[in-house]
Amino acid sequence: MKKLITPYASDFGKPNVIIKHFPDTESYVQIPGINSFKNQKITIYHRLYPEPDKRIFELLLLLSKVKEQTKNIELLVSYLPYARQDRENKVGEAVSANVLCGLLKNFGVKKLITYDCHFLPTPGNFIRAGLKIENRSAGRMLYAYAKKYFKKEKFVVVSPDEGASYFTKHAEGLSHSLKKTRKSATEIHKMEGHAEVKGKNVCILDDIIATGGTIMHATKHLKELGAKKIIVGTTHGVFAGENIADKISRSGCAKIFTTNSILQTNSVHVIELSDKY
Repeated sequence: MKKLITPYASDFGKPNVIIKHFPDTESYVQIPGINSFKNQKITIYHRLYPEPDKRIFELLLLLSKVKEQTKNIELLVSYLPYARQDRENKVGEAVSANVLCGLLKNFGVKKLITYDCHFLPTPGNFIRAGLKIENRSAGRMLYAYAKKYFKKEKFVVVSPDEGASYFTKHAEGLSHSLKKTRKSATEIHKMEGHAEVKGKNVCILDDIIATGGTIMHATKHLKELGAKKIIVGTTHGVFAGENIADKISRSGCAKIFTTNSILQTNSVHVIELSDKY
């Protein structure tokens, strides 16, 4: 197996793909020595965030050349953008998750490897828009960090919504899932659900933090239920907005930690993913 590593995934190895940009911002992709990849199994390491539209097009340029050499292409993308647009809620809405998965399949990807994909209910192997997907989970790594943080103190694991409830399966003690209702795609109306957290430490685990609304509502709800210290862990720290991580901290969260599925500029603790995990 041979690896192709783009400059955006340099933490997985030394980049051997050239990506540059012209003065008009158009992308340029080159794969030195591509002829040596003939009929080889290729694993491509790339990130699609931030600037997902640009990163996706660069990936398509890359795939357009790789598929000329081999039909055995795997793609490791630690965070899959557009995964939350996975159904048509309003008439005429584009289902972006299907569009992206279909594009990757049509450009030669035999299997996509990703972490805690938002539209998938559990870790495992799935197919969407004809694309084979291996969905890995960072849940065990996040839980291990929470144990280290609280040391010998007991804590309760809470999922802020039912979609991420599989994160609670790693809990060795109490675990709960809350339920949220939305005003819109980006606004939370309220957070509900009983959790036995009075006087207890709490670790909230979620697959993604974007605007932070879910986490801040969950933190407030758990504080009202009597939670003592609250920490928050997520696989994908998007933090889409100004000072989102700081706002979450000010809402009553003692610690925020995330994986490096998205490279961070925020003041949060980062856990490194491994392509072998």
